[in-house]
Amino acid sequence: MSNKRKNITTFGGGVGAGKFLRGLYNFRSEYILKFVVNTSDDIDIYDVRVSPDVDSVLYWISGTVNRERGWGIKEDTFKMVRSDKSNWFNLGDRDFEYNKRKKAQLDSGITLSETINIKKDELKINNVDIFPMTNDKVETYLETDAGLLHIQEYLIKHKMSPGIKDIKFVDVENAKLYEPIKDAVFSSDLIIFCPSNPLISVEPILQLKELQSIINTSNAKKVAISPIVNGLAFQGPILNLLKLKNLDCSVIGIAEYYKDFVDYLVIDNSDRFYEDKINKMGLKTLIQEIKMKDDNVSTELASSIIKIL
Repeated sequence: MSNKRKNITTFGGGVGAGKFLRGLYNFRSEYILKFVVNTSDDIDIYDVRVSPDVDSVLYWISGTVNRERGWGIKEDTFKMVRSDKSNWFNLGDRDFEYNKRKKAQLDSGITLSETINIKKDELKINNVDIFPMTNDKVETYLETDAGLLHIQEYLIKHKMSPGIKDIKFVDVENAKLYEPIKDAVFSSDLIIFCPSNPLISVEPILQLKELQSIINTSNAKKVAISPIVNGLAFQGPILNLLKLKNLDCSVIGIAEYYKDFVDYLVIDNSDRFYEDKINKMGLKTLIQEIKMKDDNVSTELASSIIKIL
């Protein structure tokens, strides 16, 4: 049997991805890990460019995340935000300083992917590649009852209350897939779609030119992890968006979304009764605790998925 390390590539973004990837990161000496992160919820605010999904992944993996909030840096202060009533977007002071440095780097011609590598070194994250889906600007906007809103405005400023009519990934058709992702997918033995909201954290990545066909032609085993447990989303507007796309508001809707390009769907023990229905859609099921209340659950979840190899 060959001792060659197998390649694992993941797709996703946000807190669900961050928590899961923290578990998977524990296996970095045994596997070649490449994490592809959504950048379509990036936003220009406070004169800086914030990449919330990328930062979540960086902070979770490095253990510097504020666990209570699920995002941001632990023990950060919020003086800058509190100093102005109109500042609806919560960005901690240390987070702001980092994003100010990043904005200066981007303005000087350094790419987003390069800024991620600089931050990775700073946080002592090793033996894993973290790729932005693209170095180009793509932003998610929602057509809502309150008008056209950036995804961050909808989530934070409007607290997900306006009705959603449509999702737009602005400029996705002009954006170029970050080149190393192609090789990562081709050489993958296992592709994992994180427990992220498929419609706003995975779909924008898949809409990048060529990627879907590269994934389809890859010989990797493909697995998606449900971001819904027992009819409830980990967080965010998953259920509203599933409804918008006429998908069932349960793990069945997640199965409907992934059924044409993944082999396995990981569902929680509490959703076990859906197993037959999911199998009839052509997907194998892995039943596992997926509510990642601590690092042990994340590591256990990663370990059980790796066993597919």
